[in-house]
Amino acid sequence: MARIAIVLIALAAGCSSPTQPDRVPTGQTFDLRVGESALTTDNLRIRFDTVRSDSRCPMDALCIRAGEAVIALTLSRPGEVPIGRELDTTPARSSTDHLNFRISLSALQPYPRSDRQIRPGDYVATLIVRLRS
Repeated sequence: MARIAIVLIALAAGCSSPTQPDRVPTGQTFDLRVGESALTTDNLRIRFDTVRSDSRCPMDALCIRAGEAVIALTLSRPGEVPIGRELDTTPARSSTDHLNFRISLSALQPYPRSDRQIRPGDYVATLIVRLRS
């Protein structure tokens, strides 16, 4: 009988959480590696598909132009067809709108160096999802 009570208390404690631990709160930054996805508390799933291009000037080089990186995302909500979008590391193209959301790329790591190549699995995108007003 005592074991049943302990199990019931544990189950009740698990149900009292206001948000699921695997969900990212809307308005908070989060990181994704290539191939990973996240689900926001507003049921928007974001998948970091790939880095389409990365022409950013290496941190240990002098360049005429800063360059940019372009990432591909897939956005979806339950019951909807997924849609592909691209974000760029340049401020003018670092955000996209989907439904009532604005998805923004805050950073893309690692930053290039001239003495090593970045493998696709090494990339980490820092994103934020906000509700549009």
